[in-house]
Amino acid sequence: MKRCYGFLILSLFVFSANAQEFLRIGSGLAGSYPVFGAKVAELFNKNIDGVKASTFAGPTEQSLVKIQRGEAELALTYTFEAESTAQGKGELKTPAPLLRHLMTTYGSFHVIVARKNVDIQSLADLAKKPYRVWVGPKSSVFWPMNMAALGAFGVSLESITKAGGVINTAGYQTLMQAFQDGQVDVAFFSGPTPYSLLMELDRGAGFKFLGYSDAEIKRFNSLLPGTSAGKIAANSYRSSPAEIITPYVVNQVVVSANVSSDLVYKMTKVLNEKYKETHGLFAGSDEIIPANALLHNRIQIHPGAERYYKEVGLIK
Repeated sequence: MKRCYGFLILSLFVFSANAQEFLRIGSGLAGSYPVFGAKVAELFNKNIDGVKASTFAGPTEQSLVKIQRGEAELALTYTFEAESTAQGKGELKTPAPLLRHLMTTYGSFHVIVARKNVDIQSLADLAKKPYRVWVGPKSSVFWPMNMAALGAFGVSLESITKAGGVINTAGYQTLMQAFQDGQVDVAFFSGPTPYSLLMELDRGAGFKFLGYSDAEIKRFNSLLPGTSAGKIAANSYRSSPAEIITPYVVNQVVVSANVSSDLVYKMTKVLNEKYKETHGLFAGSDEIIPANALLHNRIQIHPGAERYYKEVGLIK
């Protein structure tokens, strides 16, 4: 009996020593998210003992809801979407109060792009003449940004169709082909500068940006809290010889409130101290620096992350 008891203790010890904590990271569907998510998982696996991190694909809001349901531990998202989903104001209307901030990462310019030969000067013109406009599906992370852009110019989907326009709600993955084939006159893109998709258009038929005034930028930011403004330098693209001001949105890593403070502290420390290993993954990845770790965050900070940021002086 004593020998059996000893064997049981030994077995429990071996199991405990070998036990792993699994971290499931929602990493979007396309663009920089899958690349960055894979790097985050790699950094956790290399630098945190007892952790097995992996990524999964899916629409961003769905990944955030999975955190709420206990089906994921982390996700990549925009700061504005984390807030709206936490409050149940996203397209899925599912509150996710367990979402917590871990780290702000890099940003994207949200731009209005028109075909070069289309007679349009402002997004406000969509309510005056018939244009074919891509806004994407409601389930897309781009939808709230695109709706905020329309709202900033006083345009609605109804006013577009009333003017004789056509609204395209196909997926982002079909946008490039539709734009190049002349099936879309005006569209929205969100990415770093230079952005690979716009560079592809630039090498082809070209495009033109539709800019924002200061007042229109302020309206965009008020419609989508957690956003700001940025400048795309002149000649960043052959098609854009002049500087433009456009909305700027930032990404963040969010984590479940149910993940232990000790583990979140370790994850926060790794991402902030190994940030240079993320540079060069894609255009704009050099924005991932500790100084930006709390930029534009709109949700609660996880206690484990807060502990790290207080240690390094980012939170007083």
